[in-house]
Amino acid sequence: MGLRRGNIAAFWHPQDGSGQMVKERQRWLEKDRQHYVAELAEAAPILQEARAWVQKITTQCEPDWAVLSSGLEGDVDPVLLGGEVVFPSGWSLPAKLGQPLESVHGPVPGLQTALGKSISAFLRRVEVGSAWERENWGLGADAELNHHPSRLLPGLTARASLADTWIRLERQFLTRLPVFKTILFGIRVSHHRLEEVARLPRIAAGIIRALETMPDAVAEYKGLLEARVGLVQELQLTVPDASGSGL
Repeated sequence: MGLRRGNIAAFWHPQDGSGQMVKERQRWLEKDRQHYVAELAEAAPILQEARAWVQKITTQCEPDWAVLSSGLEGDVDPVLLGGEVVFPSGWSLPAKLGQPLESVHGPVPGLQTALGKSISAFLRRVEVGSAWERENWGLGADAELNHHPSRLLPGLTARASLADTWIRLERQFLTRLPVFKTILFGIRVSHHRLEEVARLPRIAAGIIRALETMPDAVAEYKGLLEARVGLVQELQLTVPDASGSGL
């Protein structure tokens, strides 16, 4: 899962000195709030605790956040109770509301089979006040923060190049809240043009390996199936000694 100890203040305190991220969050919330904010009716006090916790840390919230049930009830999978997800990576918070974690992860090929039990077991061990982080990444055809499915943004095609492809990096955060013992999940999104990242040989070589070894089902889920052959070939030109299968 790639989890490591995190830092609450470093994750939640504002990192965008321009203030544009907060302004964009507010713009989408004012335009289509029903797409990005949702909660189960019975979970209102739990979501109130989560909002108060976030507001105690920062008055200018940049990351997205969601709340899962405690997962402490035996083998019961945590359930998505609600949150505020303005910059999703192709999914809808309202559509997933009330679903167990297994169902939320269901569309990701192989994830539940490979890591489902490990994820649930780890979440049961998360302590109040602790902080855990991990990264998740994908590639996209734009630098838009908001990839809600309702926007129908175009994806990568076989004509994608390093110059018009971006790495979409998700820095993810986990902690347990003190009153209801629920899990708070934070997501901070950033973009990095692939052409610029490819100037770092070690990182370029790692992306090549990831793309070459990615199962087709996962590549299709991530929207990379058509684009990855061309991207790998272009990346290999930036890493002359890269040994790849050539897909």
